[in-house]
Amino acid sequence: MSRMVKPHAVVVPFPAQGHVLPLMELSTRLLDRGLTVTFVCTEYVRARILSSVQKEGNYEPAGVVVMNEHAIRLEVIPDGLDPDDDRNDPVKLLKSLNSVCQPHLELLFRKINEPEEEEEEEEEEEEKVWCVIADLCFSSAVYAAKKMGSVPVIGFWPAASGIVARCHQSSVLDSNQENSLGDQGFRASLAELVTEEFSDFLSDVGETATLVDAVLCNSFPEIEAPALDLIPNAVPIGPLLSTVNNPLGHFWAEDSSCLNWLDRQEERSVIYIAFGSLAVINEAQLREIASGLEQSGRPFLWVLRPNLVTGSSISDEYFLRRFGEKGKIVNWAPQQKVLAHGSVARFVSHCGWNSTTEGLSNGVPFLCWPCFADQFINRNYICDVWKIGLELKAGEDGNITGEEFQRKVEALLGDEGIKARASKMKEVAERKLRTGGASIKNLDDLVGRIKGEGEFKGSVP
Repeated sequence: MSRMVKPHAVVVPFPAQGHVLPLMELSTRLLDRGLTVTFVCTEYVRARILSSVQKEGNYEPAGVVVMNEHAIRLEVIPDGLDPDDDRNDPVKLLKSLNSVCQPHLELLFRKINEPEEEEEEEEEEEEKVWCVIADLCFSSAVYAAKKMGSVPVIGFWPAASGIVARCHQSSVLDSNQENSLGDQGFRASLAELVTEEFSDFLSDVGETATLVDAVLCNSFPEIEAPALDLIPNAVPIGPLLSTVNNPLGHFWAEDSSCLNWLDRQEERSVIYIAFGSLAVINEAQLREIASGLEQSGRPFLWVLRPNLVTGSSISDEYFLRRFGEKGKIVNWAPQQKVLAHGSVARFVSHCGWNSTTEGLSNGVPFLCWPCFADQFINRNYICDVWKIGLELKAGEDGNITGEEFQRKVEALLGDEGIKARASKMKEVAERKLRTGGASIKNLDDLVGRIKGEGEFKGSVP
């Protein structure tokens, strides 16, 4: 019996938490729209994903993870690093990936397109690659996909669209020309990102963005209209919030016990603190945060992942003795559920783009603590453009004092203007994700083009 052929999308993320999460969420949306999805990751990422989801019972030993009653296939490529190398060093990881991965990806694409002869014809057709969705940070994936010829290659940008817009501008415009990003105070923040080690990377992103048939952006015009206008083939599909109960793509197992703890707190009373998957702090800084929380006297939920604090001798008992039931410490939290909880008042964040879009989509004001790379640009958006947060200022030693922390917490809690603007942001984001919303329509239109329902290049909204 013949079967209906499903379009097959191959998804290739840059192997870091903030990139894997949104592309895994996009993969689930493609599954729900009738596509077959192969998710390509490094061995390290595959191990982290499967370790976190095995506890949830949605892992099958054959290298398939199940979500929404659909299966995502996992394929593995090497990252070129030794087992003991630091995969939290983005520059080192990027150099290694771009030096070793392209031939492995080309081989994988050929393997998918050339199945064993004994397979049935219908299966062969279903296996073939219909499109590749590649992280623009992973240029080797785009170059490998382009070698297949007629297959659409779609770029995905996981950070603020303003960055890829400026990168694209730099590759096609004279450096002396003005651009509308400067009107948002973008240049100063971009200067903090464009260090020597990242300049080649940003130039590469700009060039890669010109090669793809579309650039999927985890954003929407109401928060980044000038930037999106500068990307000729931009398709805003954000915010990519999870549509399933136990989302895939986390590198640590989520501790849902914090939700029960939040249930016992007063409405809009809890300070939520989370610094993402890569940021690190020293023990002196940890003690300053604890001091600030003690001075504020407010309940808090703090994500202290295992590798957050360098050289620390502080144990969980330290927090239990100091705060008791006033605070809750977890290794990793179901962040979207936390931010949507009625007891959460404010979000102390490193300002990664996923955290930024999750916070604004839930109407939670920010205390901004950027650490590196694009987080400074996101802080600029939060504090100066959208005006839904305040920035924590470090002292001469690079640490934020307990007094500064406590002072900004109180200032944020008392700012009704920030609260009102954050609530407005939530309403706008919700409209984008409703049935018939612009982001949903853009994704549906893109899927239609993947299926061959209309021209592709140059015709995506």
